[in-house]
Amino acid sequence: MSFLFILLILCSSKIFSQDISIDTNFNNLIRKNSSGWVAADATYSILLPDNRTLWLFGDTFIGETNNEGGIKSGSTMIRNSAIIMDGDSLRSLYNGTFENPIDFIPTDNPDLTWYWPEHGTVENDLLIIFLAKFTTDPEAPPGWNFKYVGQDVAYFSYPEIEFIEIKELPFYAKNGVMYGPRIMNKNEFTYIYGRKEEDLNGFKLPYPHVARIKNGSKNEWEFFDGEGWLSSPESTAPMIDFPVSQQFGVFKHLNKYILITQDIWLSPKIYSFTSESPVGPWENKKLLYTTPILFENSFTYNAYPHPQFNENNELLLSYNTNGDFWDIFTNVELYRPNFIRIPYELIDDDFKINSSTKIEQNSCKVYPNPVKDSFTLLFYHSESDAAKFTLNYLNGSIAKTFLFDNLSPGNQIKNLDINELSSGIYIGVLSTKSNIKTLKIIK
Repeated sequence: MSFLFILLILCSSKIFSQDISIDTNFNNLIRKNSSGWVAADATYSILLPDNRTLWLFGDTFIGETNNEGGIKSGSTMIRNSAIIMDGDSLRSLYNGTFENPIDFIPTDNPDLTWYWPEHGTVENDLLIIFLAKFTTDPEAPPGWNFKYVGQDVAYFSYPEIEFIEIKELPFYAKNGVMYGPRIMNKNEFTYIYGRKEEDLNGFKLPYPHVARIKNGSKNEWEFFDGEGWLSSPESTAPMIDFPVSQQFGVFKHLNKYILITQDIWLSPKIYSFTSESPVGPWENKKLLYTTPILFENSFTYNAYPHPQFNENNELLLSYNTNGDFWDIFTNVELYRPNFIRIPYELIDDDFKINSSTKIEQNSCKVYPNPVKDSFTLLFYHSESDAAKFTLNYLNGSIAKTFLFDNLSPGNQIKNLDINELSSGIYIGVLSTKSNIKTLKIIK
């Protein structure tokens, strides 16, 4: 681990609230230099059905680091890459070779046009990734000489993640919305979030929009017009009167939806909003965190949530750092994501677990119960070992299984999603090496 990264950990711990912490595990994992990935930005994550996570990045350095915390000579920058994470195992995904790498999702002429990947989803045997398409802009200042020109969608086979094809997404020309920052599957719909720049008194401000597709339909999009859903792309309207960053996220936790965005204009401030529905109204605005600026002429941007890694009622969140391009070669930390943990109770009081509720040895509790789409499982684990929690139908067959690996002894808080299960009564069974506990759960 480099001296600068150690300094980042020590300095940051003095800046933010005691309730927010750096996730050193994820920071170390992403710095493994796995199969050539050295540094990148964007930092989207897609939870795959087999519990692997696909990380997607924009501009990426493929190569090696040196002992001084810089990038070794001979490393190459490509326009996008991916990392497949399976537990603590990471493998970089890009085309070409280590010595001559090519974009994970290439274009015919990458010097002229390229893709920066955004979020995606898996439908049956297809992995679908939304792509923002850019080209060079000679009129823009150095470092910012690029402009958005449209949007495509890439299709890969699943679970192999082998490229199939790219198709154009036609809506940008019709409504100006750049779809893809977040794709969320909930109940009978898939929600596709996007952003659209509005020109207000000479300033272009991006506001969040959303469309949806009914699961199982033939790609028939509907667009939220501020009150309901219409089939016309031109009917789209902002969800909230608050500008969002290029990379904002929406997801559901327990009984509410959460919107996370970093303030625009490269501000270090990260905000959250909550709502009872996936389209708003978005309320309860909270300033969650102000990122530390640790390097001269650097900035942070594009904070993003990764709720598949919820632990102890805390949200995993990443943000990107950047600065002078040439400084990256001597300080690789200038271009690597950082991960923090934010307690959910800081986002909304409804997420606070009653501190008077003691988790006694060999006990197991669920909050809330009855459940809507997700719940928190609380239990005490006395061993350094794995545990398993199953939801069973009343006839004894298993409806869903959750595996918890590498647990440390002590209180455990796990946020579990059962969105796809039907309403009814289930029997929860918590199994450890030495105990089995059961409880009734009502959805």
